[in-house]
Amino acid sequence: MRYLSIACALLLACHHSMAQTPSPSPSRDINAVLAAHQDQLMAIRGVVGVYVGLADDDETECIKVMLVADDAETKRALPRQLEGYRVVAEVTGEIRPLPGASP
Repeated sequence: MRYLSIACALLLACHHSMAQTPSPSPSRDINAVLAAHQDQLMAIRGVVGVYVGLADDDETECIKVMLVADDAETKRALPRQLEGYRVVAEVTGEIRPLPGASP
């Protein structure tokens, strides 16, 4: 019984330390990361654009993915991070050129 208690305590301690492990620091510039992954992101159904933006704290750079609709399946298809940068979904709706604008 004592060994079982010790094993449980060790398991909980390991789980807690893994949950607290910070994400890896990015090794490349965020613009290079976005350029490397934009085709992959744009291929996901419901994605209408990608760009470098700021997270909710208005300080941390992140990769923003613009979605045509608030679709759970599309959000699940997005990676949570790319090379250490957080990926944030943003519902923008369909994006169309302005009338009379030339391509």
